[in-house]
Formats: sequence, structure tokens, C-alpha cells
Amino acid sequence: MNLSRWSPWSRVSYRYKVPLALAAAIILTEVVVTFTLLRTVYVGMLRDTHQSALALIQVLSLSVREPLVRDDLWRVYEALRIPMAAGDGGSGLKAIIVIDPRMRVYAASDPNRYAVLSSIAALPPALRATAETLREGNETFLFNATDRFEDSLAVAGAAITSEDAGLAGYVLVAYDLRVWRQRLNGLVRQVLLISIPGLLLLLLIGWWWGNKIARPLLSLAHVTQRVGREPIQNIDLSIPKGGSDEIAVLGRSFSSMLAQLEHQEALKRDMVAAERLAAVGRVAAGVAHEINNPLGGMLNALDTLEKHGQYDELTGRTIGLTRRGLQQIRTTVNALLVEARLDSSSITPADWQDLRMLIEPQLVDKHALLLWNVPISQVLSLPSHLVRQLTLNLLINAKNAVEPGGSVSCATTVSDKVLRIEIANSGTAIPQEALAHLFEPFRVDNQSGGKTRGLGLWVTYQIVTQMQGTIEVLSELDYTAFTVTLPLYEDKQVSSKEVQS
Repeated sequence: MNLSRWSPWSRVSYRYKVPLALAAAIILTEVVVTFTLLRTVYVGMLRDTHQSALALIQVLSLSVREPLVRDDLWRVYEALRIPMAAGDGGSGLKAIIVIDPRMRVYAASDPNRYAVLSSIAALPPALRATAETLREGNETFLFNATDRFEDSLAVAGAAITSEDAGLAGYVLVAYDLRVWRQRLNGLVRQVLLISIPGLLLLLLIGWWWGNKIARPLLSLAHVTQRVGREPIQNIDLSIPKGGSDEIAVLGRSFSSMLAQLEHQEALKRDMVAAERLAAVGRVAAGVAHEINNPLGGMLNALDTLEKHGQYDELTGRTIGLTRRGLQQIRTTVNALLVEARLDSSSITPADWQDLRMLIEPQLVDKHALLLWNVPISQVLSLPSHLVRQLTLNLLINAKNAVEPGGSVSCATTVSDKVLRIEIANSGTAIPQEALAHLFEPFRVDNQSGGKTRGLGLWVTYQIVTQMQGTIEVLSELDYTAFTVTLPLYEDKQVSSKEVQS
């Protein structure tokens, strides 16, 4: 069982892990350096004390040797009092004691504390241990001190020899280590006053640097969470790939993986589109024959009625509209069959009026306004059935999307041998994720509860493509517009075979 996954540290973001680790390293380094500095200073002070004690004992041994042999207590005392009076307390010199060969106190710088003729057993342990070591050993000089902070005294001692090399006694010098500790405490305060601002600055720099190091990791983690939720081309822009470190290599590898995913998704979309097109082809092939036969009969009947019948102007307009509607149905069926090769006349102003007559009643029923701006008064060398079909499809889509009280507009312009048709409507904008799939047949619209859209936009796209034109979509808040641009042909009578070529 992996226990690390349950550790609280494992749930902390690297945004905080890296700065905290750097801060801990900086603090630990500061503590180690400060401790090492203080210990070095303390050991150095002990070394200086050792040298000072050696020099002092050498002088005292010469000064008290003759008075000690002659048993001149006052001269010995005077010799001890001089270095004590000369010290300013900074050296830590605490006491000087002269011991006779019988291991009794002969004289001391502080006679009240170290009484004359008292046994060494009454001395503090550090002084007593040094005196006993001198009596038992052959050392000419002894310095007992450690670098442990809990000790309170450092003691130096030496034997005093007479002129005939006999033992005259011993001299002990005691230093108060607390004086040195006080100096160390002052040094610690100075170090803290100097190091704390620097430490805070280092912590801020470490925190900034740690966040800078962790930022690519956080970006990469954020990117991985966006996969599957956003378009891959947008995700790839935010992946850190610069440099040659491990994070940059990981970013480039992840970017390559996203490119492969995008390629696979494109292949999947193409396969889905191909399957839908195949389904459309099968449906079209199955129903085209059944639809075209009755359409031909109805068109023939209308021809007979127009040649031999008698009717008023309104009935004539209705018959013409019916004829064009039936021809448009045939064109729609043939648009589904890519092999369709029907001759088509050029589009006339009457075709535009038919489109207005077809869409305006539907908008009235929906309480929407039609804004019609089609100033075309000439015949255009474009297949009328195809232009009517794509324009009607876009108008019907706009009618379905407009809200009650809204508006649908149809505007056309002719310039530089180009026909431009713009169909716009008010209402809810098309979601960005759906724009890439607008012209796919039988697409599923998740924004409408999973409903499947039909062939209208797909047929429109196919018509525009066959006519070597372009179609653009603009959808923003409360406004959606489809703009179709079609090049005009030189001949007024254009066949669908020429269009397909």
C-alpha cells in the first residue's frame, strides 16, 4: 500500500512546495552558518584564554617563587593582586590561587572565598581537579577547559619550582566562562540584527524563484485539465516549450501528443462526415426516382394548363409560383445527387420576389419583421434554382432562429462580377463549439437538447461549393449572419454541368 498518497504534503501544490522547500533550505543554512560561526568564535576565545593563562602563569611563577620559599605571604598576595587589579573584567579572569606543597591554600586573590590554609577539598571541583592532576602528574603547565557551553570555569595551573629545582607549590588561575558567553550573546544579537533582514530578503527571493520554477508545472497541469473541454489548437498555445530542461521537454512531448490527438479527431470527423454522406447518398438514390417521376407529371400538367387554359392574372402568378416551387423541389433532390445535371435558367427579379412571398408569411405568423433589401433589377448569370435553394434554406434557418418580435434581414449587392447575399437574424448566438460543425449533415445540436439538425445547411454549403463561391458565418450576442459570395458567369444560360466543373 502506497502511504505517500495519503500524506498531507502530497496534497500541497508545487506552487507552495518549491518555495517552502527553498525557504526551509535557506533557514537551515542560516542556522548552520550562525551556529558554526558562534562555535568557531567560542573555540577561538578558549584558545586565546589558554595563551593568556600560559603567559600569566609563567610571570606569576617567577614572581611568587622567592616569597613562597621565604614564606612571605604579603609579597605573594601583592603579586596576585597586581594582575587582578590590572584586568578590566573583559578577559574573564576570576581568581588566582597559590597552593603550598601540602595541598593547602597559601594565598588567593579572594581570601574571603578561598581561606588561607584551607584544604583543596574546599575548592570548586574544577580547581580541585586541576590541583590534584598537577600533584599526580609531571606536567609543567595544565589547562582544563572544554568547549561545552554548560561549563562555568576554565582553569589553568602549573607547578612552582624553587631555584634548586625543588617543589615550592602550585599556582592556579580561574577564568569565568560566563563572561565569554555574555560576549557571545552580544555577538548573537548582532548577527541576528544583520542576518534577519538578509534572511527575509532571501526568503522573498526564494519564494519568487520557487514560484517561477513551479509555474511551468502548474501551466502544464492546467493544460492537461483543459484537454477534452476546449479546442486543442487553443490549448497548445499555452504549453511551455522553450528551453532544454525537463519541463520544456515534457511540454514539447505533450504538444506533440495534442497534435496527434487533433489529427485523430480530424480523421474521426472526416469518417463521421463520410458516413453521413454515404447515408445521404443511399437515401437520395432510393427516393430520387420516386420523387422525380410525379414531379415530371405535375410539371407537364402545368405546361398543359399554361398552354391551353384560361385564367386571370392572380391564377397565373400562382401557377408560375407553383411551377418554380416544383422545379426547386427537383433541384433539391438533384442537389443530394452529386451527379445531377439539370439545365437551369439565370436568376431573375421574379425569383427574388418568389423568395419574399415564401418567407414573409412565415415571419408574420411568428410576429417577426422581415427587412428586405434586394435592389436587383437585372438578370444574373447564375443558376436560378441553386440560388433560390440556398437563399431559401438560409431564410428558413433565420426564421427558425429568430425570437418573436425580432427581425430577419435579406440584403444583396452586385459588384465586380460578384453576387453577395447576406441573411441575418436577431436572437441567441450560435455556440462557438457548434460553429465548426454547422455544415455537417445530420449533426447533433447539444444546445437544443440533443436534437439532430437536417440537411439545409449542408445542401447550402454543397451548392455554394459547386458554384465556386464562399460562405461565411458571424455569430455574436443577439446577432447571426450568413454571407454568401458567388461569382457571376459570362453566359446567361448556365447548366449545372458547367457549375460542377
